[in-house]
Amino acid sequence: MSGEASRLDLFGTDEQVAERRMLSAGPLTAILEDGNLRTIRFAGVEVVRAINYLARDASWGTYKVELTNLTISEDKAAFEVAYDGLCLGAQGRFSYRMKITGKASGALTMEAEGVALSDFPTNRTGFVVLHPSEAAGGRLTIRHSDGRIEETVFPEAVSPDQPAFDISALTHEPAPGLICTVAVEGDAFEMEDQRNWTDASFKTYVRPLSKPRPYVIAKGAKDIQRVTVSIEAKALAARPGTALKAMLTLGGPIGRMPSMALFLDPDELPSALAGAALLGPAQDVIIRFDSARGHDGRMLGKAADLAATIDARLAIEAVVDAVDPRAEARTVANAVRSSGIEPSAVLISPRREFRTRQSNLVPAGERPVSDLVDALKATGIRAAIGAGTPSLFTEFNRNPPSGDADFVFFGNAAIVHAADDLSVMGTLSVYPSVIATARRLCPGKPIWLGPCTIGMRHNPYGQAVAANPALSRVPGAGNDPRQGALFGAAFAVGVAARAAAAEVDRLILAAPIGVFGLVDDLGRRRPLQAVHAELSAAAGARRYDVVVDHPGIAAIAYGLGQDIRVLVANLTPDAVEVSVPRSAQLLGLIDENAELANPRRNQPLAPYRCAVLRLQSGRLPHR
Repeated sequence: MSGEASRLDLFGTDEQVAERRMLSAGPLTAILEDGNLRTIRFAGVEVVRAINYLARDASWGTYKVELTNLTISEDKAAFEVAYDGLCLGAQGRFSYRMKITGKASGALTMEAEGVALSDFPTNRTGFVVLHPSEAAGGRLTIRHSDGRIEETVFPEAVSPDQPAFDISALTHEPAPGLICTVAVEGDAFEMEDQRNWTDASFKTYVRPLSKPRPYVIAKGAKDIQRVTVSIEAKALAARPGTALKAMLTLGGPIGRMPSMALFLDPDELPSALAGAALLGPAQDVIIRFDSARGHDGRMLGKAADLAATIDARLAIEAVVDAVDPRAEARTVANAVRSSGIEPSAVLISPRREFRTRQSNLVPAGERPVSDLVDALKATGIRAAIGAGTPSLFTEFNRNPPSGDADFVFFGNAAIVHAADDLSVMGTLSVYPSVIATARRLCPGKPIWLGPCTIGMRHNPYGQAVAANPALSRVPGAGNDPRQGALFGAAFAVGVAARAAAAEVDRLILAAPIGVFGLVDDLGRRRPLQAVHAELSAAAGARRYDVVVDHPGIAAIAYGLGQDIRVLVANLTPDAVEVSVPRSAQLLGLIDENAELANPRRNQPLAPYRCAVLRLQSGRLPHR
């Protein structure tokens, strides 16, 4: 399949990725990256996903760190790493000395001795430990600061709030016969379920969220923290690493493909109309409507014109105050009637949903979303009514909608906490848990899933998304360069494969134009446009079972005319040889111009590339 591409075409940026170095001491291995450890394994089994030392600013952005004086020593029995770190920001400076030691016995220690070089405002400074999301449902032993032992489990459903508090040590069994204990020192620690943000981990972090923030580390104040990992192994066989080969197998029909929708802010409507000929098909265009911003029926009419040019229907995301449901419902209904359109749906977005809040809380003076649903239905509007959040699954999980809505909705962003390539693609593994949890909260309700993007549309946890003028990999940013590159197309295939398997009703991956657009501001189609067009053409079609024996290859199969098509994406930084049924024809690789390029035959699928296959439905191979 091949598909080698430049760094700029792959990622939308020439930024060099952080250097990774594999550390090993006997059966203990870890990847050193930017001074932190990730993918910590013992005898090939991942025991800890990552141990990071970081500083967060008042908006939960991450302070930039400069590393100096790095030394690494390594032999068969042990490895040692040491370096100096300096956190720099407009608000202050903080330095630390890091020491890392690992031994073949499985003992691993990270110790940081920090000092504030100025008054240093921060929401969190110190260690976070990530346990793999695959631990969900497994046994967990917690040692508390007073020595008390608590026996519990990692939550199966995504926990809206912290599943563990006052942590001194955590013990779990990542594989039969393998016991991993992580001890933390230096301050109070607690755990959150990072699957809320589609991070593939349970995070144990320093400083409880119940304490005031931001707080200030006074100039000259010292801060010492330590994380110790210990392993007890009983007759454990080493596991092989992931191969660079994959087998793709097709089965019979197992469901239907979701419909596809685009999301649109009215400020981008003129540009979207100008570029409409380049967008390709969609089933819905979801326009944000907020009367407080001056939106009216004329704006809705123009948005309906855009939808009509791509054979889509207009859906309306109505942003309301949730104070006077009947009056607010009339405002929306009157705008719809004055526009002369019949929207496919109205998605109710209470303004409070743009900011995170505690679980099961309706602010004083506001009404629950169920009252808004009832009020809108009472106007006689014939559209389907949706309830949910314009923010992330976290907000949906903490305050799920109740009442008689026809469907529910929420979105996801991949870089809330981490922005490296592996973490972004790792979020895809969490989608099944997120969607399953949403179904538990709102049984029987169809799900409109999205926007599902790399960057954040807005920041529910701070004043704004993180600035990214250099177009690099920045946690919490809105304009992530990978969204419009080949990487973003592969990410979208990964989302679609998991969303379709979970039988969501609508999938929202992109906007027509802008930061999240199918088309860039210069009128050029992005690779994501080709993925979106393929999925839109298959909306409602039969979906076929497809199995790939490699975790880094995503695939989705569907009927299109008399054929079966398969979208395949390599989600990894390595070329992977993908074996497909002999009756499959390779139509091409999606290139940087959203075209299907002719590949070289009998070549591995290059990193972060997407391929389109075709089979005649009468030649479907049997397992």
